Amino acid sequence: MRRISAALALVTATALMAPPRIRKSIPLRAVQDIEPEPLGPTNVAAGAVFAGLVAWSFGFAPGELGNPADNALIELLVTQPVPRPESVNELWFAVWNCFAVVPVVIAALTLPAASRGQRLHAAPFLVGSGAFGFFALGPYFAARSARTESAIDPEEFGFFTKNVFETRALGVATALLAASIPFSSDLLTADPATVISGFQDLAASSRFVAVASADIGIMSALAAFLVGEDSARRGWGEYRIPLAAASLLLPVLGPSLYLAARPRIE
Repeated sequence: MRRISAALALVTATALMAPPRIRKSIPLRAVQDIEPEPLGPTNVAAGAVFAGLVAWSFGFAPGELGNPADNALIELLVTQPVPRPESVNELWFAVWNCFAVVPVVIAALTLPAASRGQRLHAAPFLVGSGAFGFFALGPYFAARSARTESAIDPEEFGFFTKNVFETRALGVATALLAASIPFSSDLLTADPATVISGFQDLAASSRFVAVASADIGIMSALAAFLVGEDSARRGWGEYRIPLAAASLLLPVLGPSLYLAARPRIE
């Protein structure tokens, strides 16, 4: 018994004398204590794009506001998401389906730093983007602080960030969904000239189509920008510009593939 007691005493003394483990994060400052960064050019650009989108959509976009034909088109798309209704242009149907992917991608790229020194809570804006696109995201990104430092503690993540948006499975699922859009929209079997001409005519007469198309374009550019930011946060800073450029040149699918490949924050 004396030998066991002596051994336990030695182990205890050794543990007390051993240096503490240091986590590669920010353990000495609570998340609430991190101040938002000063507003910069990125915030100004986001605010300007938001204001321009609102002004154009309600004052200058083609078509009429509240057109019954637009309401009928929305009802058709909502009640028959698949397969593509025969009366709906293939390219427009592809644009419409992108709204099932891009808001999820933007949420996955935004949430890892959303709890750190932000002026606004991200969740309401990210949820709203599923229905209202950049009309919901604009105010948040006009006030958002970009956080690209790698020392982020995953313990700061909320439940959905940690168990849903940080998972590789989500990236694979969004990439598969994005890759399926040309097939579900019948783009690969349609005549390109006819499809493009029909889409141009539709966008010139429908305010809903024109605004939604501009909206998804803005959100795709935002997703590409966030890919560059997120890659720097995960230690891929040297690939920041190529990844952002690839995501911009291959919208919807490019950022989804990035989500499937990016390393997790440990």
